[in-house]
Amino acid sequence: MDDDTIHIHPPLFAALCLITTLTLQYMLPSLRLFHSPHHVMGPLLVTAGLAAMLPAATIFSSRGTTKNPYGEPATFVSSPPYTFTRNPMYLGIMLSLVGLAVWAGSAVMLLAPLAFYLAIDRLVIPREERTMERLFGDEYVQYKARVRRWL
Repeated sequence: MDDDTIHIHPPLFAALCLITTLTLQYMLPSLRLFHSPHHVMGPLLVTAGLAAMLPAATIFSSRGTTKNPYGEPATFVSSPPYTFTRNPMYLGIMLSLVGLAVWAGSAVMLLAPLAFYLAIDRLVIPREERTMERLFGDEYVQYKARVRRWL
């Protein structure tokens, strides 16, 4: 399948994953996985996700480049947090989805970050990387060799 025919918008897809797994958890409450520690760990993971995502999105906005994975980036951003991961916004969304699953104590909700990861890693990021290589050439290829896709 040509991944250019499928357009996944990461925040909307994350919301869809969350709503789907919340619905499944409501329908299958016996699949609760976590108990009391989740009341602390879940919010910490959500906070970590937001801490990864929001500064990265702010940098894109301040540099006038698009956050739309199907748009044309105006600038190549490689400053922190992009020195630790090439995809801090996606990583932040995924961490937040894990945190919400832990917070809810829901094994079923762990399907949301898994589905998000698979779709973004296999369908969205490869297209973005092709665009970046086309626009920024060897500079981006060297960056890819130096910085991991996720962590």
